[in-house]
Amino acid sequence: MPIRVLTIEGGGVRGIIPTRLLIALESLSGRPIVDLFDVMVGTSTGGMLALGLATPDEAGGPRYTARTVGDIYTAYGYEIFPRPVSALPRSLADAREWWASASSNAAIFGFNPEVGNARYSPEGIEQAFALYFGDTRLSEALVDVVITSYDLQTKSPVLFRSRDARPDGDIDPLMRDVARATSAAPTYFPPLQMDWDGVKNRLLVDGGVFAKNPAMVGYIEGVTRARENGLADTDVKVVSLGTGIPGRSTSLTYKEFVSRSWLKLAEDVFRAAEDGQAALHDEVLSTLIGSQYWRFQIDLTDAASYAMDDVSEENVDALKHLGDQLVGERLNDLKRLAERLASN
Repeated sequence: MPIRVLTIEGGGVRGIIPTRLLIALESLSGRPIVDLFDVMVGTSTGGMLALGLATPDEAGGPRYTARTVGDIYTAYGYEIFPRPVSALPRSLADAREWWASASSNAAIFGFNPEVGNARYSPEGIEQAFALYFGDTRLSEALVDVVITSYDLQTKSPVLFRSRDARPDGDIDPLMRDVARATSAAPTYFPPLQMDWDGVKNRLLVDGGVFAKNPAMVGYIEGVTRARENGLADTDVKVVSLGTGIPGRSTSLTYKEFVSRSWLKLAEDVFRAAEDGQAALHDEVLSTLIGSQYWRFQIDLTDAASYAMDDVSEENVDALKHLGDQLVGERLNDLKRLAERLASN
């Protein structure tokens, strides 16, 4: 029996796009996602989705479907990424939103009084994760999950593996903390301080700094599991879900690029590094395993923002439309994939 691996890349609210593909896979197969895959690997928003899909309910089945796990973007979007407010506050709720906007602007200069150089307080995202995951621990995942993060203290990648988690040590963290660690995107949220695997006070940030597209991580995990079960490397199937890439209409001219500020230039270079890594992993896996590799990605339109924190109703709707468009364009592939996954 082949090892079936699902990988979901990072991208903030653009995680809406892979949720539409996951909804389609559940519908076409008549099975929950955890029944279709043996290993699920995620970075940032992809890590949150993987954890959500692997969270058990009281009866031991999946707590969330692909559709309900994606509701976090609409239910808690503005709590996670508060909107800027230009008018003075007229209520306690307005005051909190106004302060969040002021703090975000202060973060540019590194003196946000609440969270230093982060744009957003972690309070909103931590509350959302607490509601979604409760006190569920990593070891309770219904299938093997691997979630990426990066430790600024040890300067090394961190892979939270559910199969390595043990209840009697410090390597079985709460799912909500793992979700917070993988989604702590630099400049957006502060790092998560956490003791894990014998190291005190780790400073954990978004796994996207080394694996925005965790497809290669997923392939290595699949090969490891295959070898442990006496299978060949060719018995590993990888399904990789993207969160959209900028369309050609967003390309820069030379003059536009060289005239950008240092701050904007740094953001552009970081984004280029992420997208370049994602494209490289895609090319490598296409060469390595060919027909055993399924990649689903789409170019963003002018209506959909590349920004990971644009949770406006218009952008959310545009991302849903793009996800559904991708489902329609690749429907035959999805049907074949659902049949193969469900038959194993």
